[in-house]
Amino acid sequence: MNKRVVSVLLAVTMATNLATALRASADEPFRLLSGKEIRPKVIGRELTDGVHWSWYYSPNGSVISIEMGKRMVGSWKIEENKLCSSNGNDRPMECYEVWMSGKNISLRYFADMPAREAVVVPHTGR
Repeated sequence: MNKRVVSVLLAVTMATNLATALRASADEPFRLLSGKEIRPKVIGRELTDGVHWSWYYSPNGSVISIEMGKRMVGSWKIEENKLCSSNGNDRPMECYEVWMSGKNISLRYFADMPAREAVVVPHTGR
């Protein structure tokens, strides 16, 4: 199978998984995670919108982001109950509160200010 077909199939699969996750947790309210809760819910998994971007938070402290086909490697840490990450381009770390509802995740600068909306999925190894 050529790379284009594989990419299309992967995008369709991820979009389907995203839609399923959104339906499954529609009745569960978002709740703020503590630093201790962030690790088992996020680390070792991918956060994705299903099509345009994904962030893999590796247990070794690196974060691999793929955004619109561009791959970047940075780092992450949990600090003061927030998930902080950098894309590796000499930028300061950005820290987010982590809110979850089922598989849905919202990374927020502040409780009422969503920054990234996604679902948490198993790491695909891309």
